[in-house]
Order: sequence, then C-alpha cells, then structure tokens
Amino acid sequence: MQYNILILLSLLIVLSNIFLLGSSRTGAMIRGVTFQGVVLSLLPLFIPSEAGKIVELLILAIISIAIKGFIIPHYLRKVTRNVLTKKELHPYVGYSWSVIFGLLISYGSFYFIKKLPFMYLSVSSFNTAAAFASIIIGMFIIATRRNIIAQIIGYLVFENAGFILGISIASSQPLFIEIGILLDLLAGIVIMVVAVTHIHLYFDSVNSESLERLNK
Repeated sequence: MQYNILILLSLLIVLSNIFLLGSSRTGAMIRGVTFQGVVLSLLPLFIPSEAGKIVELLILAIISIAIKGFIIPHYLRKVTRNVLTKKELHPYVGYSWSVIFGLLISYGSFYFIKKLPFMYLSVSSFNTAAAFASIIIGMFIIATRRNIIAQIIGYLVFENAGFILGISIASSQPLFIEIGILLDLLAGIVIMVVAVTHIHLYFDSVNSESLERLNK
C-alpha cells in the first residue's frame, strides 16, 4: 500500500512539472509549484522507516508543507500583485516544445534510473526518477524563461528534486539536515522576492533582460 502511494505521489510530481512547462501565466505557475510542494511534503509520511523515526518524518512533513505550501507561495503571490505583465509571451523555447521536452525527460528518467549503481539506497525507484526529471526540468525552466518569477519557480523545482532525493534515502538522512535545507530555501526565496520587487520598481519589468542593464 505504501509503495503504491509513493508511485502515485511520484506521478503527481511529474505531472506538475509538465503543467509548469506548459504554463505561461505566473499565477498558474505559482499554483503548480505550490501543488508540487504539498505533494512532495507528503512523501515522508509514506516512507518505510523505523518506528523511532516516524515522529521525525511527521515533523519534517509538517514543516515542509508550511514552507512549500504556504509561506513561499505567499511571498511569490505578494511580489506578483504589483507586476503589470503576468503572462510570458516569448520564452526562449515555446510551450509546446517545452512540454514535449518534459515528457521525454520524464520517460527517460523512469527508464534509465534502475541502471544507476546506487539505486539500492533508494526507498523507491519512482521517487528517484521523479527527482532526476525535476532536476533537469527545473534547470530547463531557469534557462528558457525570461520572466524572473518563472526562473525562481524553476529554482524551486530544482530544490524540490533535492528534497525528494533526501527523502528517498531517509533511513540514512538526519532530520536536521533536511530542515536546515528548507530554512535555507525559505531565506533564499525571501531574498529573491525582495530583489525582484526592487528590479520591478526600477525597471518597471521583471524580465531577465532587465538584469543586463544593471551593468550599463
């Protein structure tokens, strides 16, 4: 039963990645990455573990849901309220091609992951495959989107992959390391949101091209 739920959660994470690749509006992307954050926060609750670690994993799940499902989305929505352009019309790679890329990467991750030598450490090959797909898709979003908020969301997807990998080897991963990573993520997002706010006030835009003018 637990293994089937892990498979379902992994598939939901992959589907949320595809949704993000096909989304042009920042509001939809924020909802998509919020959904992904909540889903992956549930992973600790279904990881087979020793009886003594159940409480630790429950604490990790609660903290993760609070940060990924409420606090970070709140800051992202706050910075988008004053942004005039809430839709990205000209990404470097079109949305259709982005979705196709995501599907191919997701399929390739699920196909090749079992051949990796360290797979015996993983609780579920599906979790690990979803993590590797999220790493590549997160970097792809960062590289192909002009909107800085979308790039921040790509960074969140990339970080989510690290969280999934950490959970996949939860039996050897201390709780304080995962919580420390979550707090670092929160601090990083707050700094990014403040930076985006100042960029928008100065340039009246949140496109990455605005950053190029800072050196001029």
